[in-house]
Amino acid sequence: MANTLALPHLLSIFIYLFFNASGQELVVTHAPSYVTFQEQKQTLQTSDVPHVITHTLGIPSNKEFDWSGLIQGSLFKRPKANVMISVVGYEGMAENPLKLQNVAKYPVKNDIPVFDVGSIMNTIQNVFFDKNPLMLDAGIDNNLFDVHTEFDVFRKLPDTIKKMADRLLDSDSVLHTHTVGTLNTSSHSDLKLMGELQLIQDVLNTLTDKPELLKSKTPDLFSFTISGLHDIIKKHGHQSTQATDAKQLVTDFINKATENFRKLYKDNVVVEVLTITPEAGGYVRKVRSLMEEDYSEDYPAIFNIILWLMIIMFLSFFAVSYGIWNMDPGRDSIIYRMTSTRLKKD
Repeated sequence: MANTLALPHLLSIFIYLFFNASGQELVVTHAPSYVTFQEQKQTLQTSDVPHVITHTLGIPSNKEFDWSGLIQGSLFKRPKANVMISVVGYEGMAENPLKLQNVAKYPVKNDIPVFDVGSIMNTIQNVFFDKNPLMLDAGIDNNLFDVHTEFDVFRKLPDTIKKMADRLLDSDSVLHTHTVGTLNTSSHSDLKLMGELQLIQDVLNTLTDKPELLKSKTPDLFSFTISGLHDIIKKHGHQSTQATDAKQLVTDFINKATENFRKLYKDNVVVEVLTITPEAGGYVRKVRSLMEEDYSEDYPAIFNIILWLMIIMFLSFFAVSYGIWNMDPGRDSIIYRMTSTRLKKD
C-alpha cells in the first residue's frame, strides 16, 4: 500500500525533473491566502509568465490562457502588488538550483529570448488608464543601474557602478547586512551582483520611508533583474567557492526581501522568482520606458488629420476675426444697409 501511494508522487517528481532539465523555473515565494497555487505538471512557457502575473492581480488577460496552476478569485479581492525577480541562469543550475523558500514552483520552457515585463505594464495601464499605477522595472544595463518608473522618488537611487560601490560602503548596505563570504567589491562581477541586490533593497527602503506611495487603489508592479550571479559563476566556475557564496547570498537576500515585501504590504502581495537561461550571445535586458505610450499603426495618419484640421480651423478663425475687426460698421454692416434702405422708403 505504501509503495502504491508513493508511486504518483515519484512520477510527479520524475516529470518535473524531465521537463526542468534546463533548470528554468517559476518559484512563488509568497502569495496571499486567497491566491491559491496548485501542483501543475504542464510546463509553463516564458511568454505565458506575464499572464500568470496579471491573473494573480485579478486582471483579465487579452489572450486565452490555459494553465491550471493558479486559482484566483474575483476582481473584488486581489493582491495589492506583484513582485517579480528574474535571475539569469548559470552553469549547473539544473543540478543545483537556488534553494528558495516557496509555496509553489513550476518548470518553465524558454520560448522567447527575454521575459517581457512591458506587456504586463501595458495591461495594467490599459485597465487603470485614468490613474497612475506604481510600476517599476529595475536592473543593470551596460554597467548602468537602470530604473524605469514614472515616480521621481526613485530617481535618487545609485545609477552607476561608482555610485553603487560607494553605496555599498554604508553600514546598512547589503555588504554589511548579509554574509558575502569570498565575494569582494574589487571584482567587477561581485560588485555587479551586490549592486543589483542593493538596488532592490534601496527600492524597499524608499517604499518604507514613503508609505503614501502604497495607498493607491491600483495594483503595484515591481520587476527586478539579477544577472550578476551568472557572471560570477561564468568567471569562477560553478564549483568554485565564489559560486557557492554567490548562490547563498542571492538565496538569503531573496528570502529576506520576500519577508520585507510581505511586511510592507501586510501579506497582500505575490512574490515570484523566475530563473531564465541566457542566450548564446549573452543576456540582453529588455527595457521599456514607462513614459512611452502605445501607438497603433494608424497613429501617423490620425495625427496628421487632426493636426491639419486644427491648423485649418485656426486660420479660418483668424481670417474671420480679422475681417470683423477691420469692418466699417457704417458701410460694411448688413444691419446698416437694411436700416438705411428702410429709412429711404419711409
